[in-house]
Amino acid sequence: MARALPLLAGLLWFGVLYGLYTQWPQLALWAIEDATVRPAAALLAWWDPGMQARAQGSRLVVSAGALQVLRGCEGTDLALLSASAMLAAPLAWRQRLIGLAIMLFAVFVLNQVRLLVLLQAHLNMPQHFEQLHTLWLPLLMVLLLGGLLLTWVGRFARP
Repeated sequence: MARALPLLAGLLWFGVLYGLYTQWPQLALWAIEDATVRPAAALLAWWDPGMQARAQGSRLVVSAGALQVLRGCEGTDLALLSASAMLAAPLAWRQRLIGLAIMLFAVFVLNQVRLLVLLQAHLNMPQHFEQLHTLWLPLLMVLLLGGLLLTWVGRFARP
């Protein structure tokens, strides 16, 4: 039973964090528009000014089309799971908090890359968009974040 305590703690953390997130619709709106679409538009405008990227609410708009970011596509689920796992990890609080910041930054960066890949697929390879969106990119993100978590915990776990 003692070996299951970190898992139970992680599930409890996730339940609390996800419950809080779902109670504040403005937080979801902020996560989509301000923390996901605007940075993606700014990154794309810097990377390729010819695309004329801009944020319009929850839409990433470029000269050739647009990508709608819906709830669940902004990376919040992975951020909450990553935060829950890190908060429940058998680490000293200092390592937990540093690891939490690293994990949340990694979720942000990976999700920005994911959005840009999805936009390119939507514009140039629409036949691959659905599989990239629902299977391959989420799986890749989970594997990379899981690897980061295991590496961090393996490095700093308390004996």
